[in-house]
Amino acid sequence: MNNRIIKLKTFQEKAVFRVPYSMEVIETYPLPPYSTILGLVHNVLSSLTIINDINISVQGKYGNLVREFVRYHKYEKDKKEGKRYPIIVTSLIDLELIIHIKMPNEELHSKLLCSLSNPPYFLYLGSSEDLIIEMKVCESEESELDPLETEKGGITLPYNCYIPFGIAQDLELDGIPYLIPSYYRLLSKSTKEIFRNFEMIKVKYAHAGQTVIKKLIVDKDGIPIWWMK
Repeated sequence: MNNRIIKLKTFQEKAVFRVPYSMEVIETYPLPPYSTILGLVHNVLSSLTIINDINISVQGKYGNLVREFVRYHKYEKDKKEGKRYPIIVTSLIDLELIIHIKMPNEELHSKLLCSLSNPPYFLYLGSSEDLIIEMKVCESEESELDPLETEKGGITLPYNCYIPFGIAQDLELDGIPYLIPSYYRLLSKSTKEIFRNFEMIKVKYAHAGQTVIKKLIVDKDGIPIWWMK
């Protein structure tokens, strides 16, 4: 399919990407995990089966973090009345994202581009109330950029980004290690209990402003691309 990719620029006033096992205090990932973007792709395409070999790059920035009390109502199994209790939810405010998507074949590429340009519903990332207020969809191309060809002799990271851990180490970039969920498989504990088992990808959450002096894959606007695989 050559080097054609889809590029999204999105803005959300508020978003929460819940970190697993955060309970009384709901923590959020600083950017949407790969699994969230994969979910968006599958929903927009109305695909009931898993589309393998989608590749994703996620980067962006947010204006602030907000922690607020929310009253939850938890219903216990086989009981009519539940229990109300407050929890703290951490939210990202004024979230801007740059998302690159590479589909496994030309047909899916064209179909996704059309569906994102004419979405069948109000798109969101995170919770269903976390609507994407603004979105620009375009085709782009990936190419290799040598820092020696730039005026500064290096490539400055324009956004905070997830970078696969081994690549970040090789580029000597500082960042916070995360395990990010991506694809999942359905597993069953019994005939009545089925759960999702996510593949976890080790990344570094690298902050903007760092400089890379090695060759990078970039889009046609010169934005670095950090494929999850």
